Amino acid sequence: MDVYRTFVLPSFLYGCETWTWTEVQMGRLEATHSNCLRRFVGVKLTYRHRLATIREQCCTSSLELMVRRLILQWMRHVLRMDEDRLPRQ
Repeated sequence: MDVYRTFVLPSFLYGCETWTWTEVQMGRLEATHSNCLRRFVGVKLTYRHRLATIREQCCTSSLELMVRRLILQWMRHVLRMDEDRLPRQ
């Protein structure tokens, strides 16, 4: 799981603070995320395991929740900046 958190998740979430994403795009990312989790745990799609139990095994949350958390973190960072900085203009 350390490999997943170190290499896969950052590639999924790179620059997500500035995305303007739609529900379709987030659904596709979430499906890819769940497929990766299933592959790391060793559960096939035909086994019909719930995604919530797989996330508990991996100690992770949904990708949409991670994106929202990072967006809020970026917004807090921008609000602390000086008024003359480029992101605040």
